[in-house]
Amino acid sequence: MQERTQVDVLRKKAQEAQNTGDAPTAIQHMRRACELAPDDALVHKQFASLLATHGQWSEALEYFDASLRLGPSDGHTWYLAGLALHSAGQYPQAVNALSRAMRELSANDRVSAAFAEALFHGALPDAALPWWRRYAARHAKDAAIQLRLGELLSRNGMHEEALLHFKALPATTPADAASKQIAVAQTFEDLGKRREALEAYHHALALKPGWAVALAGILPLQQADTGADMSEPAIRLLEQKSLPPQEAALLNYALGKTYDTKGHHALAMACWHEANRLRRDIAGEPAVDALNRRVDLLVRCTSRWPAEMPVLPQDESDPQLVFIVGMPRSGTTLTERMLGSHSEAHGAGELAELPLIARMFWPLLQGHAPRPWDTPLTRDTLLSAKASYLRAIRRGAAGSERVLIDKAPLNFFNLWLVAALFPGAKIVWCKRDPLDVGVSIYSENFALEERLCTRLEGIGHYIAAQQRLMAHWMRTLPLQFHTVIYETLARSPEAEAKTLIAFAGLDWEPGCLEFHKREDGVQTPSRWQVRQPVHTRSIGRWKHYSEHLAPLTDALNQAIDEPPSCSDSVHASRP
Repeated sequence: MQERTQVDVLRKKAQEAQNTGDAPTAIQHMRRACELAPDDALVHKQFASLLATHGQWSEALEYFDASLRLGPSDGHTWYLAGLALHSAGQYPQAVNALSRAMRELSANDRVSAAFAEALFHGALPDAALPWWRRYAARHAKDAAIQLRLGELLSRNGMHEEALLHFKALPATTPADAASKQIAVAQTFEDLGKRREALEAYHHALALKPGWAVALAGILPLQQADTGADMSEPAIRLLEQKSLPPQEAALLNYALGKTYDTKGHHALAMACWHEANRLRRDIAGEPAVDALNRRVDLLVRCTSRWPAEMPVLPQDESDPQLVFIVGMPRSGTTLTERMLGSHSEAHGAGELAELPLIARMFWPLLQGHAPRPWDTPLTRDTLLSAKASYLRAIRRGAAGSERVLIDKAPLNFFNLWLVAALFPGAKIVWCKRDPLDVGVSIYSENFALEERLCTRLEGIGHYIAAQQRLMAHWMRTLPLQFHTVIYETLARSPEAEAKTLIAFAGLDWEPGCLEFHKREDGVQTPSRWQVRQPVHTRSIGRWKHYSEHLAPLTDALNQAIDEPPSCSDSVHASRP
């Protein structure tokens, strides 16, 4: 009884400290309360919630874990744990937790909304889509939800349906109408319809004059426009210094590309410096230490492949899978378009599925004790993941193709999973002059979470980490590897393409050099470049910016453990 009283006193003191903004004292009191009440699910839940409120996700999840082990049917705890997992970027685990919360609290609108958000970020796209269709139908007048549904349709490769969906959306306000036009424009870009995309961006700008998002969409496309150059309005808008940081960054990226095209390289780099400064203000500094820890963990967890990890046997009925990996802007899209132009191959684009499956298994790959929201790493769960992945990569295929291609560049992090699911897969590693890669990445508007892209030295460390990890995979995994050098491919496209096609196990077809004539969708920053024939104009582009690249070269010079030369196909035998 005395301990119970003491726990209640500590909880009250913690609440008082929290109310006055004294988080350390509140945390101290609740930590002690948990020590005194190790079997009290509510106390652990309250402490976990307090920690989550202050962004201490890792420790918060420990206490949510303890609370759920003590009270596994508490839907509210599952809900709070799901929110914490989502905030911590553990999206598949958030889906699992919020799925359980939905079972207990299905009528709660806040739980439904959180589950929808988790599905959007953390579920395989084909699994999320049916639920999202129903969710959007219940919120037909919510513009944000309807736009999300359209984006999910695009992720599933359903670009035409996404376009019809966006066009059919009601627009009750000019702002909604403008957002609708942006979504239409971006879908037209995915479909390779430059003129229609440009018209939609101009329509958005007319609905919302001075909107940086619309201007940023127009600038890279205006070369096909017969109207006025929109650079001057963009410059005037930036000079006002009144834009939200996200919009100012977006416009600086786009204006920098315009200057680059016109040969005004100093102005271009000034825009990109400002864009990346703004992005760092929003998202934080590059996390180089976190990147290196991730690579260290991957190397350590897979050094004795396959060790104790379950691995599926090769299935002769599986299609031949080819994974194209490398740094962004290293020629991965060009390589995929060439290979995917073969009559017996299908390019699936940058699939989200493999990274999501890898995130699902990542905690247990490291040897962590399983938590209630984790997916066990077993033969059965691998079989389920394999089936889901095969559904995704076959999406949009005719069904008769012998070779299926996934070209998500950052899958170089996930080749352990490829080896576990598809030991007969083939890996194409795209490499390019790292200085050209660095400039190209620095000038690109990547997702906010890609913080490493916002400093040249961060990009250098990223390239070095990729080289180290690829060298490890080639020594360790029982996969076939082939390297494509961008410069060689650009200068000798037919010879290199023939080698690539042979590596994939196909006979040569001259149509593989006609990839630029294809009209299917492309969802990458290279969408317009790959609609042109192969050229060498991008080789040595870094020389225009050489005076700015010392941070990049310094980081690259720190690289160790260079990968072996692999200009020919390489097979790494099972150790």
